Amino acid sequence: MAALSESCGSCQVRMDGEDQQQLAFAGASVDGLVVATSRRPFHSKDVTPAVLNVEVFTNGEDWPIILFVHGICESAETWSVQRLASACLKNDLRLFVLELEGHGLSSGKRAVCGDFNRLLQHVIEFVGHIAAQESAPYVLCGTSFGGLLAAYAADHLSRSTEDHASRFLGAAAIAPAVGVDSRAVPSCLIVEGLKVMATVAPSAGFMTPFEDPSHYACPQDSKRNFCGHWPLGTSKMLLDVTSKKVRADQESKSLSLNIPSLLVVAASEDTVVPLEAIQD
Repeated sequence: MAALSESCGSCQVRMDGEDQQQLAFAGASVDGLVVATSRRPFHSKDVTPAVLNVEVFTNGEDWPIILFVHGICESAETWSVQRLASACLKNDLRLFVLELEGHGLSSGKRAVCGDFNRLLQHVIEFVGHIAAQESAPYVLCGTSFGGLLAAYAADHLSRSTEDHASRFLGAAAIAPAVGVDSRAVPSCLIVEGLKVMATVAPSAGFMTPFEDPSHYACPQDSKRNFCGHWPLGTSKMLLDVTSKKVRADQESKSLSLNIPSLLVVAASEDTVVPLEAIQD
């Protein structure tokens, strides 16, 4: 096995695996793609820490920063990231892309995300990890589930007393996973059965949505994006968060989104996240 050692502030983070030597988009056969310039992996602060990969796209040392979080089953090798990286470089912005635990080159069981709070803490640590090394202002951005995590992390930053929080300019949530179309949810009996199974076998894919990354992977043969039925643990977490947690946190004011600036992008024809849920 090949190994890669990347600088992480004053420490060294070691990532094992042959494909981890290539930066995002470096192995693509498509002409004209923006390739990551470096990566800044870091260890999470969990009792059982994760090694989380961060891909960096920049041509300038002091440009403002966009911190990006992808959606479930995705990675830093998607068309969304490619288009965002291209737009950032054209507008003198730097882009840092976090690959969630179990995704891309980060550690963890493939696409298994059973603990929302753990993932949220990783995003908060991602912000601190980059902000501690940089002095430029920054914004948080995410798509789908990443948009939801970005919103929660932004809410945390609005209450933070850390020095870097004063450089936080706001957040952009693109089609944030704040709700779910009831037509996509099985009957209550099936849901309860799947929840039990998720506890026993969280990484198993059974009666869950099938993820086909071919329409968003860049390059199309990228191995970083998950293909297959969603793990039961991930499906249960998403259903709990979108059907219960978000609304409960809004009602209790634990999610107030009292932040400097918030941009929400949504589509009326979205078949996964209802526009009404985002408007609420």
